[in-house]
Amino acid sequence: MKPYLWDPWATARTHPDRVAVIADGEQSTYGDLTGRADALARGLRAHGIPDGAVVSTDIPTGPAFFALALAALRHGFGLFPIDRELLGIPMGPSLLASVSTAVHISARPWADGPALPCPVVTDTQLTARTDGPATPATPPAAGRLVFATSGTTGLPQAVARTRPRRPYRGVAVVERYGAGVGRGPHLMANPTYHLGTLGPALYALQAGSTVVVQRSWSCDAFTELADRHRADSAMLSPDRLTDLVEAGAAPSHPFQVVFHGGAACPPGVKRAAIDLFGPVLHEYYGTSHGVITEITTAEWLARPGSVGRPLPGIRVEISREGRPVPAGETGDIDIRLRAADRDPTDTGVLKTGDVGHLDDEGYLFVLGRAESPREIRMARLEHDIRLLPGVTDAAALDGAGDRPVCFVEHGHGADFQDPVPAIEATAEELDLPCPRVVLAVSGSLPRTPSGKLRRADLGVLARSAPRGPR
Repeated sequence: MKPYLWDPWATARTHPDRVAVIADGEQSTYGDLTGRADALARGLRAHGIPDGAVVSTDIPTGPAFFALALAALRHGFGLFPIDRELLGIPMGPSLLASVSTAVHISARPWADGPALPCPVVTDTQLTARTDGPATPATPPAAGRLVFATSGTTGLPQAVARTRPRRPYRGVAVVERYGAGVGRGPHLMANPTYHLGTLGPALYALQAGSTVVVQRSWSCDAFTELADRHRADSAMLSPDRLTDLVEAGAAPSHPFQVVFHGGAACPPGVKRAAIDLFGPVLHEYYGTSHGVITEITTAEWLARPGSVGRPLPGIRVEISREGRPVPAGETGDIDIRLRAADRDPTDTGVLKTGDVGHLDDEGYLFVLGRAESPREIRMARLEHDIRLLPGVTDAAALDGAGDRPVCFVEHGHGADFQDPVPAIEATAEELDLPCPRVVLAVSGSLPRTPSGKLRRADLGVLARSAPRGPR
């Protein structure tokens, strides 16, 4: 199938009664969803919100949220989804101020909410305004999304994606992504305000697929929803993928595509997931600015551990102390974004904060986050722990004194063996002190809503860990 451009308003014109979004008992058709999106945009203009301004929201992922997302994309606003819990911490409101948020849109009155640096309205107040200016005769430049980073290593930061310089045109419908008017639904199993989890659902919606939101996680609920709606695609963070592998839970209706990303996935977990779902896994690597690389199952099986090659127009460069290094050598992962994805004044070079290497064919392998030589060795230690049989996730952090502390999650399978001797041997090879190893069953260590290990919390535990034997 040759790629083609499509958008939700095209689906509404051709299939107005096609279901767009399902979340628990809520449901909306494409006709209703696009109509609500246009009404929200009129309401924003009636409230005096200027073109290009950022609006934030804590509306739960579902029909009302996706209507607002479409309103922002088509009518030229920036949308910053942010959890109400995050707004409640002391630095939460400053995230809104950092991107000059013009108004916060909530699903319910804000009387009991924290003080914010901008006005607060409900989405129903916006749609009730019928006095807003008509859509400009010349369509505005498309809107953009703003995301808060995961906050795995500390406090989150707001990252605003570059606003496109052209009007909204939808998405390019590509067969390998398993979305479109002729495809089954996309199952959003981790409905968080993070590009890695929200991106595939928003793409599928724009391409013409129904989006089914699973708001409460369990393996049984996932397979039941997939079978009931005959879902053709799904997005799973690595911790959700691990849960399904551990439970051996797969729907009877086969997926065409299972996306995963947002955090490192141990090769053993991924191989088990391929055995469970078939050769349909599609992994991606990116930042809050966007997706950088992607890799199919066939490519990954030929290069286990890789996160793929860059998307068209994006360049990945590996450097050390500002100088490029050859294929196979570890260094800082730098990204040169497409011209359309950066401000004209930008150099286009994005420092990811991760280290890794490229192979001879341009496939990227990511070790982890690091800056100093010691941090690079720690990243290598953590990476190698994930390669051990039965390990489902790991984090290697500095502990009390100079001694590393390795947190290791493991499954219940027979292939899990005591990893401590191998970890100690790897640390010695890397010229690191003998580490303290903390073993935990899969899913028991603290994580962010998007599924990443919460390294800031683990760091507190690591620094308080005793200096004695494991």
